[in-house]
Amino acid sequence: MPEPAATAVFVGSQAAAFAGLAATAYLLGRLLTKRLPLAPGLERAAVAVAAGLAGLAHVGILLGLIGWLTRPAVVAVLAAVLLAGWQGWRELGDDLRAAGGGHPIGMGLGAGVVVGPLFLLALYPPTAFDATLYHLPFARAFAASGALPFLPHLRFPVFPVLNELLFTGMLLVDRDVGAHLVELLATLATAALLVGWDGRRWSGRLGAAAFLGNPIVVGLGTSAYVEPGLTLFAAVALYAALRYRRSGERGWVALAAASAGAAAATKYLGLFFLLAAGVAVAARRGAEPRRRGIDVLLFAVVAGAILLPWYGRIVWYTGNPVFPYFAGLFGDSPWTLPRLWNPGMRPGWLAALLRLPWDVLFARARAGSAPPFSPAYLLALPLLLLAAVRDRRVRGLLGLAAGYALLYSLLPPDARYLAPLLPLLSLALGAALLTAPWLARWRRGLAAAALLLVLPGWAYASYRIALQGPLPATAAARARYLGSHLPLYPALAALDRRCGDRYTVYVFFAENMRYYAAGTFLGDWFGPERFATLLPAAGDPDALAGRLTGLGAGFALVPRHQTGIAVPATPAWRRRFLSIYSDPAAEVFAVVDGGQPAAVACQR
Repeated sequence: MPEPAATAVFVGSQAAAFAGLAATAYLLGRLLTKRLPLAPGLERAAVAVAAGLAGLAHVGILLGLIGWLTRPAVVAVLAAVLLAGWQGWRELGDDLRAAGGGHPIGMGLGAGVVVGPLFLLALYPPTAFDATLYHLPFARAFAASGALPFLPHLRFPVFPVLNELLFTGMLLVDRDVGAHLVELLATLATAALLVGWDGRRWSGRLGAAAFLGNPIVVGLGTSAYVEPGLTLFAAVALYAALRYRRSGERGWVALAAASAGAAAATKYLGLFFLLAAGVAVAARRGAEPRRRGIDVLLFAVVAGAILLPWYGRIVWYTGNPVFPYFAGLFGDSPWTLPRLWNPGMRPGWLAALLRLPWDVLFARARAGSAPPFSPAYLLALPLLLLAAVRDRRVRGLLGLAAGYALLYSLLPPDARYLAPLLPLLSLALGAALLTAPWLARWRRGLAAAALLLVLPGWAYASYRIALQGPLPATAAARARYLGSHLPLYPALAALDRRCGDRYTVYVFFAENMRYYAAGTFLGDWFGPERFATLLPAAGDPDALAGRLTGLGAGFALVPRHQTGIAVPATPAWRRRFLSIYSDPAAEVFAVVDGGQPAAVACQR
């Protein structure tokens, strides 16, 4: 098929997959949130999509726990949702019309212009470090086994994996870029929620524009990282808790608890929002003590039920509910990570915290080298502070953001961890802009402000597309793309061609290549096969070969541009390591054990 035609088919198939995912999540979400007083439009659509994604993941973990996480089972679940939620199709049409206001065609075109680059960017093959290190390997292992096994070769053999189970479903019915579509849907649902957050029309629109204007939101929302899912569930939890505080309706308590539980089932950082939403429910003003106690109990019961399968699985395998952290409390293991930093003992931690708005924009090497935040927050900082003095809602948003930033100060510096703050900061910015009377009364000025706010994210997506070139729509184009972005990919591809999935390879200093090995992949900074256990033997070919065979590795992949291990050109090395592939980036060796031919290594 000619390349343009292949590209059109690929883009069309992924657009259909995205529409199917969004519709399924919406319909299931409407079944789960039917009793909530949600206004037609973006509010109802966003809450339904969030509830639906969480619901699909919970069906996935139940299927996995009984060993039925297979393609037929996933297809059956999708069909059941589409049939059971048939009444939701009309509501979906109503929500789309309400979201467009009086100009649905114009709004649709505008949304297409904004979202189009994000959708295209999501269709490039996965190359993000943590995505190919463990997020996608989790999903592939679940899809291959039909269950949720403990995976000792991964950096995190067990973890909160709500988003990874959504990735698993996409792998079973689509392809790996479907994981990107899950996070893109979560990102767009978060923006939709912000539009209707506080009832002030332009405040929400400006907040949504500011949120989508963050290059880091675009980067995460078009990758297989899980922060977009965490951000969506955290935002819905806080939104539901706020609605409960205003109305006292218990349905909002259940939604807040379920969404906060989903956030904690996505990433341990979600436990912060579980605590925040719980405190918001418990501290509602004007509630009778008995009613307040019942509502807090309802929150605890719902959150506990949501968390039970996720954290129960972790405890079952490890005895540590936050494995592999806090080893001092729950016991050490080969996967134990370095201690979380203690800000009270780290010199300059307060200065680093105060410098954070500058670092995430200009000094990104100090914040994990992630894509930048939007400059709008820093430029509008005086206006934000002034609005915080005048507006209690802005003060509350910024106060909650500051509390989460304090938690961030305990962690290794990585701007990705700050993603859940962005809805709060964006809402505060939208409200702060409306405190300028000349802007609040000028409709065209508000529209221009929204365009300016969204522009950095749109420009970043367009820049990334131009930088990466045409979409790799064929297998050959995909291989070329991956080879240009991941220099070790050709070496693993050669091993895949040689042995299929019947091999075990130890890869030095390239742990992020795990997803692209069809066979068993060993080698990481942590775990029982960590690099430190082999490097002392690197100068002795016999000892190194013995340790590799002891791990069951028939092959070793050595990057050429790593100083941690060198390949000596000696007879002793050649006797124990037979070169079977070589290129400018890496060399692959078959480990010779007992003089056996290298070909048998494929069967190990």
